[in-house]
Amino acid sequence: LVCVISQPPSKTKRNSKQLVKSPVHEVAEQAGLQVITPERIKDESVLQSIREMNPDLCITAAYGQILPKSFLSIPKYGTINIHPSLLPKYRGA
Repeated sequence: LVCVISQPPSKTKRNSKQLVKSPVHEVAEQAGLQVITPERIKDESVLQSIREMNPDLCITAAYGQILPKSFLSIPKYGTINIHPSLLPKYRGA
């Protein structure tokens, strides 16, 4: 695992000034992994940073932004989007 890309820390409540990291960000830091939190995944500087990591594979889960083709095409073996939810199991029930 080379890096974790997570949403930037956000405010917990409407009037709160406290920024809170995502659960993924917290776990990655606890595991000693590199974490980057770009405001916009489409920014060329962010994409260049990812290219420099030379990933073989990217795995995405509930990222919260539309991932551009310029991101999806970076890894040697592509990008896999996982959706860990029970919703598909109960769809149409």
